[in-house]
This record gives sequence, structure tokens and C-alpha cells, in this order.
Amino acid sequence: MKKLLRCLLCLFAGLVLAAAVPAQSTRPLVYAMYADIKDWDPAIASSTEVILLSNVYEPLVWYDPQAGKDKLRPGLATAWSVSKDGREWRFTLRQNVRFHDGEPFNAAAAKASIERTRQLAKGSSFIWDRVESISAPDAQTLVIRTKVPAPVDLIASSQYAAYMVSPKAMAAGTAWFNEGRDGGTGPYTVRQWTRGQEVVLDRFDGYWGGWQPGQFQQVKLRVVQEASTQAQLIRSGEADIITLPSADLVKALVRDPKIAVLRGPSWRNTQFLLNTQKAPTNNANFRRALTYAWDYRGVADKIYEGGASPATGPIPATMWGHDSALKSPRLDLAQARRMLEASGVPRSAWKITASYIGTSEEYKNSLLLFKANLEQLGVTLELRPGPWGKIWDDAKRVESSPNLISMTWWPTYGTPSDWLIGLFRSESPTVFNLSRYANPAYDALVNAGVAEEARDRALAAAKFSQAQQLLLDDAVALFVADLQGRVIHRRSLKGVQLNPAYDAVLFYGLSR
Repeated sequence: MKKLLRCLLCLFAGLVLAAAVPAQSTRPLVYAMYADIKDWDPAIASSTEVILLSNVYEPLVWYDPQAGKDKLRPGLATAWSVSKDGREWRFTLRQNVRFHDGEPFNAAAAKASIERTRQLAKGSSFIWDRVESISAPDAQTLVIRTKVPAPVDLIASSQYAAYMVSPKAMAAGTAWFNEGRDGGTGPYTVRQWTRGQEVVLDRFDGYWGGWQPGQFQQVKLRVVQEASTQAQLIRSGEADIITLPSADLVKALVRDPKIAVLRGPSWRNTQFLLNTQKAPTNNANFRRALTYAWDYRGVADKIYEGGASPATGPIPATMWGHDSALKSPRLDLAQARRMLEASGVPRSAWKITASYIGTSEEYKNSLLLFKANLEQLGVTLELRPGPWGKIWDDAKRVESSPNLISMTWWPTYGTPSDWLIGLFRSESPTVFNLSRYANPAYDALVNAGVAEEARDRALAAAKFSQAQQLLLDDAVALFVADLQGRVIHRRSLKGVQLNPAYDAVLFYGLSR
């Protein structure tokens, strides 16, 4: 009996100890995303793929709002410095890091990653435009030389086009990635992809950062396109994080004691791009009329219900380079009518189309409000909802592109030039400049601002302000709203943070 009692006491003590130390989470983290992964190649991906990229791959540097003056913390580089002329950056790389395929991470791999992105010249590769040369003097040192002073430390923290990739994966090529494969160093690696349904990520046991009790061994990224379905999943506990619900659903979710709605500053904003090459929006006065028919305040207050504020130009108020003094249009149907008459477009041609992500209630309701205003002016608006992938593909071709297309933008890295380059600088072939705007004067102003970003921010901001005013004068978009940052998650999920630099949640720091 004494021996049995001792055994029972030992067992009880073990159970108490096990309860005191959180076990590795065996139940997967479930993240509901509204669109599937479209581009798997980290040198090309530049949209919602950041959800995957930032957890499977790593940049040299991370942007961190809590990281002091420069707001940067080590990633795959542990230290960095710049020469007095601002043109040579030296990165000391982290040792004993391996890619998921076993290849060692070193300066040669880092150099090849950036050079491949530049050579492919797709997605957000423009962030490296100022690079003159890259060298790897030894295994742990990467040297980047630029043509003009550039904030390479900030560029290296980008959420696109700055991830370090395995040499083996790069050699396999884009087609290999697009089968649902990865070549990263991050805490998670891709286990399985079921197209249009789910991506399964497993923890990478060889991750240099190690693993602590309570962290997630597996993450499931589930494609859930309907906002109401996402809301049902988080209420039931089948999803831990959701991304889509509209303002009215959020109001209901806030009242659920098991759900948390985390809000904070964001670099995201939304606009409807106006097609400058397709009739009748190829007429500048017709486009100007549309900008006066949009109810900016009404959309922010009634559609987003406090989750957004009216925009002043293309740069959100939370980003440097924003200019609140820009001459922006506001709702004025009388002025819209005058612009329509001045356009010379015959009334029989006052018909336009608008494509938008069909699962977004904000897009739909904003356009319905716009449609009602246009009807008062005699303009017909046809709504074309659909999935983002098809909308984007159609918009890249003039013949299948709409007159308006929905666009929510977040920057590649923390610079206003990202909006000005990515959305509106002349480009061929078309990627994100879905307005098809081409103005040499505008391009020159943006390029001049970019050249000054690192050495004279005030001068850069002045150039960017002039460029923004050109966009407003030429009416290339309806600049709708600056959006509040938001993550909706189960309250049992710990460690969730908002970071304006990454339109994603970093899963490594989470526990349940």
C-alpha cells in the first residue's frame, strides 16, 4: 500500500508539473483567408501572399514599431552599417542558419536571392532599382552598393521581394514554387497545398530561433471567401483568426466574449482606380466628374462605421509624405454635372463598369452608394463582383479591363514612394498600374523624390506632394479611405500583434 501511495503521489506531482508548463500546441492554428495563394515564388509574389511569405521566409531585417528609433530589428542579418556617403551598406549575417531543404544560409545565398529578384523584374522588384552592385566578401558579410543614397536597411525589411531563398529552390524556378513548394528559412514550412481550399504549414524543427512550449506545431490557412462564413467559423472556434468581415459583422463579433478585435494604426488604404485608356474614363473631365460624385465622408462613416477615415490623396495619413494640404475633391454633384458636360462625351456613352472583390461588403455598399449618386447625373454604373485573381488578370488586358477597379493597398516597405511607383508610375507590362496612367512629368517627380529619400526626406516629401497633386488633377483614381488596422481572433489566442509594415500575422509568436 505504501508503494502504491508513493506511485500515486509521483503521478499526481507529474500531472501538476505538466499542467504548469504549457505543452506544444497539438491543435493547429486556423487562419481564414479570403483568397488562395496566387504566386508562390517569393521574387514575384506581391499581394495577399504576404500571409504565407512572412511565416515561411525571412528578410535580412524586420520592421518593428517597438524596436526603438529606427524601428528595425535583426532578421537574417544581426548587424548593419552604412558608409558616410550613404551608398554602401554592410550586413553581418546570422550564423548556423539553414534553409528548409538543408542548404546553408550565407552571403552567397543572400546575394543570389536579391540578384534573382532584380533579374526577374516582376512583382515588387523595383525596391532594388537603386542597387549598383552586390558582393559577398566572406560567408557572413553582404555588401550592397547603391547608385544614390538609399535606405537599404528599410528596403531589406520589405514584406515583398526581400526574402532570402534557398539556392536549390531558385535553381528549380518559378514553376517549381507554383506547385506549392517553398525554399525559406522561416519557422514554418509548406507541408501541403490543396488549390482553392487550404495551405498546411508545419513547424520547421531546424529553425534557428528554436521552439518553446506552447507554440503551434501546425498552421492551416483556409480559403473562406464568404464574410458570414468566416464569422461563423470564429464564433464556433473552428477558426482562430479571420480577415474579411464587414463593419456590421465586426460590431456583432465585438460583443462576443470569446472573440477579440485588435485595432491600431495601419498603412493600408483603399481606392478605386480609374482606367485612363478605356472609354469613357479615357476622358479626363469625365473622370473628374466621377471624383465629385463619390461620397467620401459617407463611405467612411456609414460603410466602414469608424474603421476608416476619408482619404486625402493616395498616401495614408499614417505614412510620412502624406500631405493634408492637397486639393482633393469632395462630394459635389453640381460640380460633377459641370464636368460631365465639359467632357464632351455624348450622353449615350455615359456608361461605366466597376470590378470589385465580391466578398467585400464595403466595396459593394460603397459602389451602391456611388451608383445612386451617378443615377442622379444620368450615368449608368454596372457592378462586376468576382474573385481578386480573375479581376486582376482581366484588368491587366485593356480589352477585358473595367472602367473602375477596387484596390486596397499596403506598401512593400515603409515609404510613400511605394504607392506612387507601384500604382501609378508608367509600367509595361501592366501589373498594378491598373489606371494605365502614363505621365512623364509625374514619373520624373516620383523618381526625383526616390533619389532624395535617404539624404533629404523633406525634399523627397515635397517632390512626392507635387506628384500626388498631379494624380488628383488628372483624376486617376477615387481615393476613398485610410483604413484602420484590424485583426479578429479568438480571445484564447495569445501574442497577436499589429504591425503596419506586414499585412499578416506572424504565427511564431502565438500560443493558445
